[in-house]
Amino acid sequence: MSTHFSVSVHCLLLLSLSAPERITSADIAGSVNTNPVVVRRILGGLKKAGLVNSSPGTRGFYLAKPSSEITLDMIYQAAKDEGPLFPIHGNCNPNCEVGIQMDSLLTNLYRIAESKVEQFFASITLEDMERSCSQQMETTQLETEQKA
Repeated sequence: MSTHFSVSVHCLLLLSLSAPERITSADIAGSVNTNPVVVRRILGGLKKAGLVNSSPGTRGFYLAKPSSEITLDMIYQAAKDEGPLFPIHGNCNPNCEVGIQMDSLLTNLYRIAESKVEQFFASITLEDMERSCSQQMETTQLETEQKA
């Protein structure tokens, strides 16, 4: 699994926490610490999934729906790469009794695990993530003030 999911959540949290203001891909890239082209590619996938919008002639992106209606599973589905969450290593030695069993042993287990991850992600909204992020930011700020 690539980092597309975590970067997607990062992008959406920035958009959500700054609403109703729009944020440019360059500003998001500064927070993610990556190239704006990478952010635009990820935002393109999120836009295709109906999670973000942008308007021609107007700079910046914004959420396409309220954060309470966006689940982590929706983000995961928009951001996931081709193939399974848990890929199985290939090129096992066909003469190895264990190696030739790996695919059949792990495929169903991985399918079940991914299904459980998706169910769990479906129970968490972007709004939930906003609350957690805000609480952590407040805690960090208090700790910083106490040290000063």
